[in-house]
Amino acid sequence: MDNQTLYGTEDGLSMNEDVGSWTAEKYRQLQLYAHQFTMGMKGKWKSLAYVDLYAGAGLSRVTATNEILLGSPLIALSLDIKFDHYVFCERDSTKLAALEQRVERSFSNVSVEFISGDCDDPTFHFGSAIPQGALTLCFVDPYKLDIRFKTLRSLSQNRSIDFLCLLASRMDAGRNPHNYTREESTKIDELLDSNDWRERWEESKIGVARVPNFGDFICKEFSEKMETLGYLPTELHEMRPIKTDGGVVIYHLALFSKSKIAKRFWQQASTYSQPQRKLF
Repeated sequence: MDNQTLYGTEDGLSMNEDVGSWTAEKYRQLQLYAHQFTMGMKGKWKSLAYVDLYAGAGLSRVTATNEILLGSPLIALSLDIKFDHYVFCERDSTKLAALEQRVERSFSNVSVEFISGDCDDPTFHFGSAIPQGALTLCFVDPYKLDIRFKTLRSLSQNRSIDFLCLLASRMDAGRNPHNYTREESTKIDELLDSNDWRERWEESKIGVARVPNFGDFICKEFSEKMETLGYLPTELHEMRPIKTDGGVVIYHLALFSKSKIAKRFWQQASTYSQPQRKLF
């Protein structure tokens, strides 16, 4: 497994467009962690399942370079040791149709379920799509700070499920503190399923020389909410910073698990996701 497995080719179908060059760094981290996950857990559970809440079209075009990256569904399907079952959720019907065609063409013998709809809609549900008794890895990768805690809480009920979440800490939250802290804004309320976080944000600014980074504050708050579901604490330094080509942090990729083994896998993946390091 090397960096080349992250790249695809033009096939005439719809793609995820307007993608930044940093996306390869995010996908590399996913690839390495998912490999650790299946390699370490295969045979130790009834089955392994992979869920992608914002699956997209399966291929992504990098705007600056025109390179084509495999999307998270195809990365997960391309692992040396595969999951036993895959569930791909996407609300854009055109993207979902393109993903279905790509999967059928290259992975027709794999157990895959495609679900059309918005995972954050209160009326949406997976039903029996996730096999009972499966150890599940769920990738949560919205374009902006659009994760809703209620969605993850609902998914976690009566399941053994780890969440790998992309938090738009600096790209979205860090750039819009004045907008998101306004009472009429509900984005952070939905992210945290809380309306009292503004008080803690104001308290965090008391007695400090400079205002704390709002994106870092949101990462901390979200991690503490995940702890209320029984997940292990995840500190900011344990999250994988995703950077621009210029080295500016724009996202944090965070693993939430109830297992110390998963935390060890995550640390290994974070170490070897650097371009100059090789795990295999």
